Amino acid sequence: MTLRLFNVGVFLSKNFSRVGISTMKRSCLKSNPRWNFVPRVQTCKEPQMKHRFTLCLFSFLTYLSLQAQQEVTSDYLMGSWEGAFIKNNAYQKIEIDFTQRNGKIYSFQTMEEWHPSFGEFEVPVKIDSTGTIRVGTGYGMAILTLDKNNLELIGQLTGFNPSIYIHLKKVPFKPKPTYTVEPVSITSGEVTLAGHLHTPNLGEKKTAVILVGGRGCYPDDTQYSLYAKFLRKYGVSVLAYQKRGTGTSTGDCSTATIQDLANDLVQVRKYVASHPNNYQNIGVLGISAGGWTMAKAEESTNFDFMISIVGPSTSVKDQQFQSLEYGAEFYKLESEAKEHLTAYTHLTFEAEPTAKDFKKMMDLLAGAEKESWRGLLDDTDIPKDAADIKNLWVRRHNYDPQATLAHYTQPFLAIYGDRDFIVPYKENIALLETYFADRPENLQTVVAFNAEHGMETEPKWVNLGNDQSYWHFYRISPQVRIELANFLRKHALID
Repeated sequence: MTLRLFNVGVFLSKNFSRVGISTMKRSCLKSNPRWNFVPRVQTCKEPQMKHRFTLCLFSFLTYLSLQAQQEVTSDYLMGSWEGAFIKNNAYQKIEIDFTQRNGKIYSFQTMEEWHPSFGEFEVPVKIDSTGTIRVGTGYGMAILTLDKNNLELIGQLTGFNPSIYIHLKKVPFKPKPTYTVEPVSITSGEVTLAGHLHTPNLGEKKTAVILVGGRGCYPDDTQYSLYAKFLRKYGVSVLAYQKRGTGTSTGDCSTATIQDLANDLVQVRKYVASHPNNYQNIGVLGISAGGWTMAKAEESTNFDFMISIVGPSTSVKDQQFQSLEYGAEFYKLESEAKEHLTAYTHLTFEAEPTAKDFKKMMDLLAGAEKESWRGLLDDTDIPKDAADIKNLWVRRHNYDPQATLAHYTQPFLAIYGDRDFIVPYKENIALLETYFADRPENLQTVVAFNAEHGMETEPKWVNLGNDQSYWHFYRISPQVRIELANFLRKHALID
């Protein structure tokens, strides 16, 4: 970058048009003996032209200086950085890898405290002519300044009072990964399931976990699964696959039944069991409605352990009505609104595919937004027409895991959130304790403090008494990862 500044004369001599000289008459140009690269204009208005040229040259030199500063900032920025968000006396770690593609700068950000639910994303970076860096984060826009001597970035987020600061320090590039990720293709009847097998390269490969997603027809990013990223650190292989009809898996998710999804899971387990790694233990981790799927699959296969993250132990119907009760309280519904929601929920299970019952549902829905209970419904709880009533999600997945769980004799971990109104912990833990009453050593239940259905915990001030308080950043409950690791070690599934 300094070479460009030192050779500005050569640059100008070859690029007159960039400083406005191309508009001058070439016949008026004559070499100036004092400068071997700047043309001089000899006319009757030479002083005016000299003044104009001086301004033009000054502007161009300023432009080059600012451009150089911007590019120097960009050069120093490339690579890996570690640091934290800081608010008052609290911090939250963040890692950023800056890269450049097609002339644009990007930041890949890792928020480990948001794992394993989410917390990795890439956003573009802007550097202005003064070298100021602007980059979006999980909390909003950050404005950063580079200290190129000490290789540190300092700044703060916009729109916060008290301020949230950010401080990053450059670190060596990341070493080569200690794991492999290979794409897989698994046949299940007429359906082909796509996914990825994450295999750690350290230690004995004795345990594998299959991930089962929750309700909905969204494609899981199986190649970059954050559950896999966490578990493979402990030597656990992880197979993450996309539900039928999502991503590159074939089939139709919108018409799939719980039996279809369970059959798919059984085929995935067969694939893992036949893998050359010869796994000694093959378990399953179901998230939310994935808990029902893994219980249904257990009827046709044998998992060596089960892990349920906010997965119901109740029937689908009981879960829907329990969620209604807690959700009505959460949304502070009026008594009439709650009555309408209750009537609608009954119809999702009991309505006939007739014009009469379809009208009943639509009449109730007409006031749902005004009465503030529409947010408690999923789109798959609403039929498109009378014939679609029989295709509602609760009809296709109407299931009770009691029989399976009451006879399951392997280790079982269930983690719930104490602020989760979708799968409330009290009712679900009470049922699990009943199911495992004669073998309590196999059951472990955890209630994650302050956690919602996605295991997220709210940002807020925490008062510890005795004049001690701190800012609690938004994060995924740490109990999820802690209890997962403890469970695996307790049952000798990891070293």
